[in-house]
Amino acid sequence: MTMFVTAFVIFFILLFAGVPIAFSMGLGSLIGLMVDGTNLSVVAQRLFSGVNSFSLMAIPFFMLSGELMLKGGISRRLVDFAHSLIGHLTGGLGMVDILTSVIFAGISGSAAADTAAVGSIMIEPMKDRGYPGGLAAVIQATAGSLGPIIPPSLTMIIYCSLTNLSIGECFMAGVLPGLVIGIGCLAITYFYAKKLGIKGERRATLGEIWKAFKKAALALVMPLIIIGGIVGGIFTATEAGAIAVLYALVIGMFVFKEFSWKDLPKIFVDAAASSAMCLLIVAAANVFSWLVAYAKIPTIIVNFLVSMTSSKYVIMILLVIFLLIVGMFIETLSATIIVAPILMPVAAQYGIDPIQFAMVMIITLVYAGVTPPVGGVLFITMGIAKVKMKETLKYLPPYLGVVCISLLLLIFFPKISLFLPHLLF
Repeated sequence: MTMFVTAFVIFFILLFAGVPIAFSMGLGSLIGLMVDGTNLSVVAQRLFSGVNSFSLMAIPFFMLSGELMLKGGISRRLVDFAHSLIGHLTGGLGMVDILTSVIFAGISGSAAADTAAVGSIMIEPMKDRGYPGGLAAVIQATAGSLGPIIPPSLTMIIYCSLTNLSIGECFMAGVLPGLVIGIGCLAITYFYAKKLGIKGERRATLGEIWKAFKKAALALVMPLIIIGGIVGGIFTATEAGAIAVLYALVIGMFVFKEFSWKDLPKIFVDAAASSAMCLLIVAAANVFSWLVAYAKIPTIIVNFLVSMTSSKYVIMILLVIFLLIVGMFIETLSATIIVAPILMPVAAQYGIDPIQFAMVMIITLVYAGVTPPVGGVLFITMGIAKVKMKETLKYLPPYLGVVCISLLLLIFFPKISLFLPHLLF
């Protein structure tokens, strides 16, 4: 226990001192093991084993495909298509932002990528149409955060590599919850627009809708290829990532002609940097997770919770509160890696379906990350919108309320997350 407490304290001291999270976890674990007198060779072993996984090979592929699609003009075509469908509604531009983010979530799998790609196109036009900058930032932050929930999802790939769950089943489990959250965000945006007197745009003609659809069709096909191939057993998630790279390269370079050969080195370097950062966090967190297991922390937590209640619903609500607190201070990916090995035994002890619990955990951590003090996705949209934190906070609670209601629905009606996995697998 002394080893764990030392590692945990050092981790948080370094984290709040501004040290990157991978190094905070790695150094905290290293010092904890030194205090305990454990053979330090375990650090090298766990660093290597943490990334020695076939499923984790999907991460560089999806990172690269995301960069290729961002540079390939796909986000702009999706915005135009969504605008032709619902741009005429009250608050239509905000709804276009949300619908585009829902579609884009089925392509990139990253909240930061979705937020940057769609937000850079949508936030300024929303401000021009009368949306307060804080509201525009919040709409994009909550919509962009659907990236790790609607498949494909980098967070789910890592979660499954840690827990040995089926990536395909977890991917499918995110579809309906993601749509529920998206619909809730559309409703909140409509009421805000009504209150602020923000009108819709001109209604598009059928011809204009068809023209926008044709331009976006190749982008819309991509999620079908990725998810259809995984569900159909044609290829694995890693192979799907490679196919996504090839598809995005061909479409962006030869069909849309948005980039050329000379742009590829920078695209590859950007994707490599993102992948390296992600995998370094995975490696360091694997050392921390081993230390947690060695100190028998999951057993201690299970025994403590069992002594409190025997209701799995009460336990899940308590865990959601715990995850919200964790996610407010630790970035989503890192938090997932740290807490998944700890809390999975708790879920098993109470007979909670592992797929259902995976979705509850991921959604909670993703949207906890929209809030201060970490708030990575929110800070991205604040930068694009050029607003301060206080301008966003008054608009954030209703959107987070939608997420909380969605989580309660997932807890009490598990079929929302389990229907598609059971149907397709």
